[in-house]
Amino acid sequence: MASMQIDELARYLESLQRDANCRVDAVLKEGPCEVTQRVTFVGEDGSEQGPYVRKLIKRESGMGSAYERILEAQRGGRPFRFVPRIVDCYAAGEDDVVVMEYVQGETLRDAVLRCGASMELASDVFPRLCEAVSELHESLDAPIIHRDLKPSNIVISQGRLAVIDLGIARLYRDGAHDDTRHFGTRAYAPPEQFGFGQTTVRSDVYALGMLLYFCLTGRDPDPEVREGGFCDPCIPDSVRAVLIEATQFDPARRFPDVRALRGAFCRAATACGYGGIVSARVPAGEPSAGAVSGPRAARQGRSGRLRGAVRAAVRRIPVPLCIAWNALVTIVAAVMFMGCFWAAFFPNQADAAYPLWFRVVEYLGFLGSNVALVAYALFDKRRLYRAYPRLPRVSLLRQAAFLAAYFLTGFVALALLMEAVS
Repeated sequence: MASMQIDELARYLESLQRDANCRVDAVLKEGPCEVTQRVTFVGEDGSEQGPYVRKLIKRESGMGSAYERILEAQRGGRPFRFVPRIVDCYAAGEDDVVVMEYVQGETLRDAVLRCGASMELASDVFPRLCEAVSELHESLDAPIIHRDLKPSNIVISQGRLAVIDLGIARLYRDGAHDDTRHFGTRAYAPPEQFGFGQTTVRSDVYALGMLLYFCLTGRDPDPEVREGGFCDPCIPDSVRAVLIEATQFDPARRFPDVRALRGAFCRAATACGYGGIVSARVPAGEPSAGAVSGPRAARQGRSGRLRGAVRAAVRRIPVPLCIAWNALVTIVAAVMFMGCFWAAFFPNQADAAYPLWFRVVEYLGFLGSNVALVAYALFDKRRLYRAYPRLPRVSLLRQAAFLAAYFLTGFVALALLMEAVS
């Protein structure tokens, strides 16, 4: 007994020493069972290291066990690509304390508010999000069930996606029947987290389906949306089928795991014309849905990554700048079209020799249509695609090829017509 008291005292004094060197810069979240802080560690010589995240978890709540298992795995050499690096776990009085890496970036909710919800954004983010949750499910001897996947717990930065806040995460226990009650965010948590059974990997599949809905619409889901079959003009039919299967009330009717969900989404996205984006999000060594092999596959992979990078860069352009660009294109096109109108009805001496119908065909029919097509090709069409999700999406290269063919064909036809009129 005396030995146990000495060990407990040693741990207590050690925790005091750690806390004495810690400066709290901000309180990120505070609840009855958990406080999350952004902290900086200050050395005796005044040097600073940080920022880090520190969580104070009430021991009686039974939360936070996943952090210790991840720390043990990380110290054993197991890398985690999508989880913050755990620095330390220790006891301090009635609290369990976790210190971890502070992940810079914006949450998924902030990213959707900034860029706008769209199929394009979902094709870029959702495959990576599935990889992150698969890492939690597959890295240890038993799956880590996150149980609180929601937009504010996904952090996106340049080249990285991280899943944070594992406070209510748990390791799956074979044979348990009812391990979770009244945990999680209701809009994203599956029914079994509210007293209908044990949570499994299919519980996170349900939450991922709801996150996909958020990426596509920018709205938090509600029961009426799920019961109505996710009928929304922003959601293509092939993706709607994925949402319906991922969010079934009965876990046995959902996708068996996150990899199956990701594969189904990638196939649906490819069918909608977003294969170039999702192909850039397939892990190394794993073929994408409908992929081919050999040199052709390598070319497709490079072109897909390039298109994905270009689209991701376009999405990062601020919305006011895109509106200003569209306004500039509209003004230039209007001025050029007015020039065509003036040349058709108020011709100079050389054009006056041609009949009115020919000038209308030449300036309004041929040149005017080219001005309209070039303006449409240069427009930022993200809002248009969100308003009309079935509108065909054509790459800028194909639009340029079409314009070149249209211009050459029209020029030849106009030259022949001019010869006939002369």
